[in-house]
Amino acid sequence: MSGVSRRLPNVIRACRGLVRAMPVKRALWKDVQHGLDPKFSPLSLPVRGVKHRAIQFKKAPLDYPPVTGSDHWRRKLRTTFRCFDTNGDGYVSKEDFVISAKRCAQYLGLNDERTQCVLNQRTRIWGIIPKGADASKISEDDYVNGGLTVFNQHSFRQEFLPMVITEDFNAMDIDGDGIISHEEHKAFFYSLNIPVEMSKKIFDVMDIDKDGLITIDEFAHAMTEFLLTEDQDNAYSGFFGPLAD
Repeated sequence: MSGVSRRLPNVIRACRGLVRAMPVKRALWKDVQHGLDPKFSPLSLPVRGVKHRAIQFKKAPLDYPPVTGSDHWRRKLRTTFRCFDTNGDGYVSKEDFVISAKRCAQYLGLNDERTQCVLNQRTRIWGIIPKGADASKISEDDYVNGGLTVFNQHSFRQEFLPMVITEDFNAMDIDGDGIISHEEHKAFFYSLNIPVEMSKKIFDVMDIDKDGLITIDEFAHAMTEFLLTEDQDNAYSGFFGPLAD
């Protein structure tokens, strides 16, 4: 069993506690007038309430067939890794999540307090990512090969993946209102060095009911399709932008 696989049960237990302690979604905002869009006012902070409803998956993660590690699937994992590797040093580390948080704040024009909120959310994601022997960084090969082992585990699909989806959704939902807007999605792409002009295409695919917003259920379906399918024609292959070679 790989180091990543051995660490997964411990990570899941830690995440259970994190999810119970972490207030999730549905925000109330003060309307602060400073000549800015109130949704992204740098002086507004979300007041999050607890969201009790579980994710309603369009197709349950356990219903997907085992991942075989096809070339197309590996391209998707390499793409994800290279997006997370925001400093381009060939490894994913906590520093990369700090950089992505600062880029997100830069794109939206957030002040220091709001930036810290984004930073806390991004570094929380780094904390729950399963890691190998070196917990300080992950190489591309370890990320891809570890994913092939971990993604087929029952515990990953049933317990860990919904936690990851929730954390990733919260990190993208900057204003904490329980939905992802076009601007928030563009900020996500910008933070990971994905061309912002490519945001609209995948956003429109994710927006199943075509209301111009992404719910956590729509986000969960998109992310699950991206991670657990190997069809080259799958519409969600662009979840992290153009696929790596």
